Amino acid sequence: MEKKSIAVLFGGCSGEYNVSLSSAASVIENLDTEKYNLVLIGITQEGSWLRYSGTVEDIRNDRWHLHPSCIPSFFSPSREVKGLIELVHTEYHVTPIDVVFPVLHGKYGEDGTLQGLLE
Repeated sequence: MEKKSIAVLFGGCSGEYNVSLSSAASVIENLDTEKYNLVLIGITQEGSWLRYSGTVEDIRNDRWHLHPSCIPSFFSPSREVKGLIELVHTEYHVTPIDVVFPVLHGKYGEDGTLQGLLE
């Protein structure tokens, strides 16, 4: 059976940014990587979306956005292109995503804004 890709989305432009980081670290540690490919996407407090491939500890300690693995990215708003679009140097790459697990708290995370984009 092929692994599903789960995007874990964390951080954000909310006063509850740090709560999101703590929650996301717990979610990531408890997802079964034998069953799922994890695609970690952090949103900085300023609103930049970055694909992240570092450690959970760096998320927990709010150092994730300084990691050299960070790649500017965003979800495609098109129903034809389903996935994460990443800017790699001067090229765009699309990473297919099966499920998005939003771990955002407060404004833009719990008010339906993100759900509207993902639909």
